[in-house]
Amino acid sequence: MRSNQQRLMGLVLCLVTTVSVAVPTIQHWNTKNGATVYFVPTQGLPILDVQLVFDAGSARDGEKLGVAALTAAVLNEGAGGLTAQEIAEQLESVGAQLGVSASRDFTSISYRSLTDEQTLATSWAVFKKVLNQPSFPLKEFKRVKQNTLLGIKRREESPGTLAQLALYKAMFKNHPYSNAIKGEEASVNDIHKVDLKAFYKQYYVAKNLLVVVVGGISREQAEQLTNELLLALPSGKEAEPIKPVADLKQAENLHQEYPSQQTHLMYGLPVLKHNDADYFALYVGNHILGGSGFSSRIVKEIREERGLAYSAYSYFHPMVEKGPFLMGLQTRNEKAAEASAAVKGLLTSFIEEGPTEKELIASKKNISGGFALKLDSNKKLLGNIVSIVASGAPLDYLNTYLQRIELVTRKQIQNAFKRRVDMNQMVMVTVGQTATEK
Repeated sequence: MRSNQQRLMGLVLCLVTTVSVAVPTIQHWNTKNGATVYFVPTQGLPILDVQLVFDAGSARDGEKLGVAALTAAVLNEGAGGLTAQEIAEQLESVGAQLGVSASRDFTSISYRSLTDEQTLATSWAVFKKVLNQPSFPLKEFKRVKQNTLLGIKRREESPGTLAQLALYKAMFKNHPYSNAIKGEEASVNDIHKVDLKAFYKQYYVAKNLLVVVVGGISREQAEQLTNELLLALPSGKEAEPIKPVADLKQAENLHQEYPSQQTHLMYGLPVLKHNDADYFALYVGNHILGGSGFSSRIVKEIREERGLAYSAYSYFHPMVEKGPFLMGLQTRNEKAAEASAAVKGLLTSFIEEGPTEKELIASKKNISGGFALKLDSNKKLLGNIVSIVASGAPLDYLNTYLQRIELVTRKQIQNAFKRRVDMNQMVMVTVGQTATEK
């Protein structure tokens, strides 16, 4: 039975990538206990994807840094009388998938299953228990906590991770975004099972939840399933707003010694909240600057012309409060100073001059040409809708996306970068071994 289900799921997944998906209409409603549900039915594919999004990311850790991530990691390690092994076995027996992850803003529970009656009944029952009746078994809690502590120690072996953590601390100062999602060794050591239960009780409630449902079921089925899933979940209350991210007062250059042949370089500052009015101008501009791979300015300048790095990139990461604009690369230690100067020079030039008309046309064509790929599978469609509803964007966002890309002008890009990317406030972090003169 299990092998048949797995073969069917594999066949369906192969088919997903070949199906063209039209821009969907997002249906929505509220459950009696206060959760908001968003639903998009898909045709011809017997797959159901669901994502529960709680405002329960690491920004909610408080004094217990790492508690959000640890709660997420232990959530499906025992529930409703089932052990972690029994949960895994029951899901595997019907080829279903269930995962939990935490970011700085959110904790998400992702579910995927075939939609035939037996498979759905079995996997949905497990999903329901994990959401509503997690037992946080002590043995599994201790094991996951120990693995988390080992992961924290392993961060010291990754210069790229060290650079990112140092950058976030410098960019966000005393804001919750400055903290590592999984916490620090001392803070995690101080987390106990009772802390997970308290965090779950406060934040895993209906009024703090968005539900996104995408798949081959009817509206009636979607309502029935979500009502069944959420019926026992307390209404609770919505989490309090996260405090605003403060503007940086001055530029900063930080270096951390690390015994390696390569230096990791990151350069950034907080810029964008979700659904920002400047988003499209900054997005199209960054596609030209460093977001389009080998055709971007940063790759042409840093890799092709100067030979300083194999890969280089830039991106904007909008968050509930201001998330970062970030440029990054890794280069040979003896080239770190040159690479730093090149990155700053490249950004200065882009801010002052903006893109060329040729670059803008090519960028719009590239973005528009890839739009269909955003919607060509259940999972991608789910991810896009989650992004829309979690950011508070209009529900017709996908319908107007291409038009808004096309309306972006060179002047808008230049103006947005000048106003929002202030190099007098940016933080440069390098992690590597200082090159010695020979």
